[in-house]
Amino acid sequence: MARIAVAALGAVLATFALLIGPRIAVADDAPALGQPITDPAEITQHMAGNTLSGILKESGEHWVEYYCDTGRSLYEFGGINLGKWWTESGRVCFSYEYNDYQDPICFDMYGKPDGSLAFFTKDRGGTMTFISGPPVHGDPFHLEERAVHGCALEPSV
Repeated sequence: MARIAVAALGAVLATFALLIGPRIAVADDAPALGQPITDPAEITQHMAGNTLSGILKESGEHWVEYYCDTGRSLYEFGGINLGKWWTESGRVCFSYEYNDYQDPICFDMYGKPDGSLAFFTKDRGGTMTFISGPPVHGDPFHLEERAVHGCALEPSV
């Protein structure tokens, strides 16, 4: 049963990548990423309760992440990684459980008229550009169901 679910998820991701692939190609300069989105309320509107999915431009790797209304995130990359997201100084920031939330990284957000988004940073001695199709409301990849604690904060010990 689990193999069928994993195979089905792989098929969904591959189909999604084919559908958005042509729309998420990006040029090498920031203006091609779209218009900067720096208002915290607008950043939150694109993120909270939505799923984003796309590619990491530098490697071509596919990613999907559901952004809970609670400020949690569920990031699918191999397995499901629990994370946190927030806005800070006109940027969107993330940290993840796999490194004990000790290595936050913040990105500039850009939007295009078709609703696609880009997240760009030059932190850590290199660049990272995550390209996404338009936000999809809800959790179509069922990340919350498959995560240990979902969108709820982990219980205190």
